[in-house]
Amino acid sequence: MSMFNGVYQVNVRVRDIQKATKWYVEVLGFSIHKDFGDTVVLRTDHGGGTPLCLIAMPEGELSDRNAENGSHQVIQISSEGAELCQEYLKEKGASIIDGSKAHFRFKDPEGNLLEAYLPGLYEDENYAHLR
Repeated sequence: MSMFNGVYQVNVRVRDIQKATKWYVEVLGFSIHKDFGDTVVLRTDHGGGTPLCLIAMPEGELSDRNAENGSHQVIQISSEGAELCQEYLKEKGASIIDGSKAHFRFKDPEGNLLEAYLPGLYEDENYAHLR
């Protein structure tokens, strides 16, 4: 028996909480669920899912966003947005690192590494053209 029920939230540390919140809301389509000033809890408009929390880094604190362990957040692409997601993010200032149309890594304006993934991409033949 596991003592855990799942992932409660995903934290992304940022230098400019207001600018980051604006980008995550306007570009990635998250909604502000709670705003505690130095922590902003975001959710998708689709209801459920794991909340994404933007957490302000204290001034002078070094970030480990370029850590060599490869840890990063994966954001689920909706099936409706899969065709245009990567191109849209490029237009909005995201830096695409690598990957396919519906499974790729990118950086937000603060340099945080994120991954976008369409669930079922490799199992469902209807998504073969997006691989």
